[in-house]
Order: sequence, then C-alpha cells, then structure tokens
Amino acid sequence: MKVFIVSNGEMFCDDYYIKMFQDEKPQYIICADGGARHLKRLGITPTTIIGDFDSIKYEELNDYRDKNIEIIEYNPDKDKSDTQLAIEYAITKSPSEIVLLGVLGNRFDHSLANLYLLESIINKGIKTSIRNENNIIYLIKKEIELEGKKGDIISLLPFTDKVEGIFTSGLYYSLKNAIMERKNPYGISNIFTKKRIKISIKSGLLLVILTRD
Repeated sequence: MKVFIVSNGEMFCDDYYIKMFQDEKPQYIICADGGARHLKRLGITPTTIIGDFDSIKYEELNDYRDKNIEIIEYNPDKDKSDTQLAIEYAITKSPSEIVLLGVLGNRFDHSLANLYLLESIINKGIKTSIRNENNIIYLIKKEIELEGKKGDIISLLPFTDKVEGIFTSGLYYSLKNAIMERKNPYGISNIFTKKRIKISIKSGLLLVILTRD
C-alpha cells in the first residue's frame, strides 16, 4: 500500500501534484494539519487529517467532518510536529511506501526536521521519499534503482557521518566501493548516462536526490 502525506509547506505547481496523484493512485492520503488546504485546492479528498489544527480554519475542518473524513486532533502543547504524527500514523497502516509532499519551504528548520524524519520510516523497512516540483529526495540504507533521462542531475549526500561501500552504475562519475563522509559532501551534481541507474551501499544512510534547476 502506498501512503501520501501532505503537509503545510510549499506546493506551487498544481498540475504537477494532480498528475502525481492520478499516476500513482495512493491507497491512503493523510493530511498533516494545513496540508488539507492544499488538497482542497487540488480537488483531492484525504483519508485522514491529523494535527493540532493551528493552520486550518475550523470552518474548513468542519467541511471535512461533514464528509465523514477521519479527523484526529492533538493538543497544541505537544512535543511532535504534525508531520511526525502523520508519519507515525501512516506506519501503523503497514504501507510499502510513504511519499511526503508539502514538507519543504521557506522555514528551513521545518524542512530540515522533516528530512530527519525519513530515517524513522526506512528503519521500518518502508520505502520513502520527499517530493516537490524540482526535487525527489530518497534516503536509502541498501540500494535503489531509478529511471530518468540521460543528462538528468542526481546528487548523493551522506546522511550519517560516514557511508561506506558505495557502488553506482549508469552515472558519469562512477563509484566503486567508495566512502563518503558528511564533512566532505563531494557527491553533488552527478549525471545520468543511462535511462536506468543503480546505487547501493554497504553501511550508513545515503541521501539520493534527483534535482533540476
């Protein structure tokens, strides 16, 4: 089962997100608080809305209640973000994949915290990514295969202090049993040389970022 989580960060290109929902057909859609406003604009109905609801008007929330959408409300005096609560709830559904939308934006603290949350997902053996109009961010602990076009840009960045045993195929700058350390992030702006590429690691956690300007 594929779960989409929609948070209250930046989501500018409606056509991009509408196409994503249409193409990937998530079986479960969770909104973290104000993320429900994004889905309302896109004309997409969530399965569940979670949060302390400081980013959505109660009139809007009541519209969802009238549609029998599951709503889980938390006290604002909590020690977890709405996105973290949404992820923890998603994990209880035993999904095969969790995709995070609306978790990046001009609040760098929120963006960075949401990036850290990827670790809690892959530690459960669940594939995960953060996506927006210009980036797809994966966190891996073993391997990943991706499709793209020749010339597409991809960056590999160590999430843990050290990532060892990095192998790549289909990239311009190939790596064979390489080591990356967080203090020396040299894996920026590699390039697809084939339509299908593979990246594997032996230890650590590696960020794999498909990006465009």
